[in-house]
Amino acid sequence: MSEDKKAVKPHKRTASDYSELVRNHKPTRNPLTHFSVCPPLLTFESQNKEEEILLLMRRHIITNVPWILGFLVMVLAPLSLSFFPTLDFLPIRFQSLLLIFWYLFSFGWFWEQFLAWYFNVYIITDERVIDVDFYSLIYKNVSATKIDNIEDVTYTTSGALQSLLNFGTIMVQTAAEKRQFEFEHVPNPDVVAGFLNEMILEEEREDMEGRVR
Repeated sequence: MSEDKKAVKPHKRTASDYSELVRNHKPTRNPLTHFSVCPPLLTFESQNKEEEILLLMRRHIITNVPWILGFLVMVLAPLSLSFFPTLDFLPIRFQSLLLIFWYLFSFGWFWEQFLAWYFNVYIITDERVIDVDFYSLIYKNVSATKIDNIEDVTYTTSGALQSLLNFGTIMVQTAAEKRQFEFEHVPNPDVVAGFLNEMILEEEREDMEGRVR
């Protein structure tokens, strides 16, 4: 009996074991990608030794356009002073200081917006679903649930832009302490939802086979 158990090794699941649509997305080494299958060399803090990242998602890159445009407006705003000299009543030294502070504020705001996009990630591993909410360099919230705790997966796309660029919001209902996970504005929501549903079915199949043994 013990020899038979030794001979049967558990299969290590990868993204290619599931949805064909996910298999068609090649792994990428681009650190700024918003959708990555089996990203190489990527780890996260609470990752278990044998745990493998199958999918990593961020909000669709198009969602960055508003704050990038806002940053450009902030950078170009001081040029209007040549047409509307509202600071001429101040000494040149104070005008220069105000401009320096303005640009420091502008670049600081840009950096904050970029970090919020880059570190707010949604991760699917072969064991868990993980939602990382990044608020600042000193505060973030990490929620996770096991695949076998997931009860329902749905997704929505709303508006012409989301339909055209194929991104939307995925809702993951669970039986865990955190009842619902939301993956906001992620690319390929239909692919990801189908991927999670296949993982749920695989977990159920393995549980049934375990009980039979």
